[in-house]
Amino acid sequence: MLMQVLGSRLRGIVLGRRDAQAKARVIESLHHRYAALLYDKCVRILADAGEAEDAVQETMLSAYSALDRFDESLGGYLPWLYRIATNVCLKQLRTRRRKGATPCDTLAERVSADATLDPDATDPRGRDPVRRLHYRRMLEQLVDRVDKRTLEIVVAHFVDGLDQSEIAKQLGISRRAVVKRLSKLRGREHAELAEALQHG
Repeated sequence: MLMQVLGSRLRGIVLGRRDAQAKARVIESLHHRYAALLYDKCVRILADAGEAEDAVQETMLSAYSALDRFDESLGGYLPWLYRIATNVCLKQLRTRRRKGATPCDTLAERVSADATLDPDATDPRGRDPVRRLHYRRMLEQLVDRVDKRTLEIVVAHFVDGLDQSEIAKQLGISRRAVVKRLSKLRGREHAELAEALQHG
């Protein structure tokens, strides 16, 4: 009886090690294939190369832990990794904000007056440096003021350059929900601007 129990536990340990090794191989392959893309995304959000490298590593560690829960219906590994990376970066922005460190503060005066929360603005994939700076400032300001889902939508739209339908598919929500959150965000920005002008 004791030998059967020990044999069963030993088989469980061996199978557990094999599963862990298989997961490690998958993550290694994903890292090899997507690390550069994840790094680009993290740099666009964080505006700091060192923090972006850390974010990629944390993304891969989180992916390893969550690999058993991977949902193929979300469009494959890259969108899944992008969501993880977005959340990792937003967490870093929250930490940065709580510590009072905002590297974009010294560049704030370079943001053009017309760079607003306009979902129709044409800047695919955030290549315009003025708009990138504006989006980073926007994220830093929003990180503690809006919910996680809204932040994911903001990153997908303004940083990744996805349209509303692509965001809806990536996040598993309706297009209408995306439009509603972006409109609400634009309304909030306009109200804050009007208030600042009244008190300025």
